[in-house]
Amino acid sequence: MKNESLETTPRYDVDLTNCDREPIHLLGGVQNYGCLIATSADFMINHVSENLREILKIDPDAVIGKRLLDVLPEKTIHDLRTKLQLLNAETNSSRLFGYDMLENGELFDISVHAQDQKYIFEFEPKRETDNRDEMSLVQPLLARVKRAKDVAAACNQAALAIQALSGFDRVMVYKFEDDGTGDVVSERRQPDMEPFLGLRFPASDIPKQARALYLRNMLRLISDVDGVVSPILPAAPIEGQPLDLSLAVTRAVSPIHLEYLRNMGVAASLSVSIIKDGQLWGLFACHHNTPRLIDFERRTAIELFAQFFSYELMQKIDFETRLESQSLRKLHDNLMIKLSGGTNLVNGFEVIAGELAGLIANDGIAVYSDGQYAAQGEAPTEEEFRKLASVLNIEPTGDVFSTNRLIELGSK
Repeated sequence: MKNESLETTPRYDVDLTNCDREPIHLLGGVQNYGCLIATSADFMINHVSENLREILKIDPDAVIGKRLLDVLPEKTIHDLRTKLQLLNAETNSSRLFGYDMLENGELFDISVHAQDQKYIFEFEPKRETDNRDEMSLVQPLLARVKRAKDVAAACNQAALAIQALSGFDRVMVYKFEDDGTGDVVSERRQPDMEPFLGLRFPASDIPKQARALYLRNMLRLISDVDGVVSPILPAAPIEGQPLDLSLAVTRAVSPIHLEYLRNMGVAASLSVSIIKDGQLWGLFACHHNTPRLIDFERRTAIELFAQFFSYELMQKIDFETRLESQSLRKLHDNLMIKLSGGTNLVNGFEVIAGELAGLIANDGIAVYSDGQYAAQGEAPTEEEFRKLASVLNIEPTGDVFSTNRLIELGSK
């Protein structure tokens, strides 16, 4: 294992219990597949990554405090300014692909964004130069998602698409629950890999501050869990705060998360946000058995697919929700008609249970009516049900009550 600790930045012990407190946006370094220059609003350089020397052939120590114009060609500065003008509340970063920024024939992919009155520029050597239109790959894959009959089928098609675009060994559609836990609802993997489909992972696996960043920065690539981290210089600026890398493409990775991935046997990972109604619905979580670096333009195509998929997913979820609500309302009305006619629900329990099973996936069903109790499957005993009923009777009146802590509810 290569040593990633940066002598000039705070050390954070690899303790999986402190995930929620780790300042993952202030880790003080970048992954080694790209380099970084940060300037003030007047384009004076105040931060650089140490690997500027390897990637741009520029001495990092010699440029801090200089004008960006003293380091990069005038045309490059003009084009970067133009990209910065495109930034707004909805577009927090802008990109240039295959750009001859040093005017020497060497091509780079560039990301620019603003953070805390600073401009941050990231540069990656262009790795795929066959003039392919990466964005043209998205439409045919998205068409398969549109044709999917339901949410589950759409997720399966999306996992296939992300695997085709990324080439990763495993692609999971990971859905967040209200408590922060995550369910693997779809998966594509190499045949020799252990399946994760259907598993639920604890909220601590993707802590709160990481989920917040996924709303701001949709795609996160870790190309090599053992890769060298290039520190940001200077590490302790005059203003006292390390450079905020929340929106940085090449941001270094939490040592806690790297250890987590190593423990799973993962050498590279890719995470892409799935956003519904402004909230983080889930992620495409991708794992690879060996280090894997994807060209920035291809990563942008993956991000674009995820944005379109999020819209299609929202449409399908809303449609299924409307259908389910209509069916449940119809069932509810039928039950009310039976009750008003003097029918005891226990007497028609098998029919009712069958109708409910067709609408709501369940392990057990129980009903208590006119002092009689009936149940099937994994359901509470009559005594347990009476305790639940006494608790439910003090809940606010409504058509539906739901909980994922039934045992706790019954022990009140």
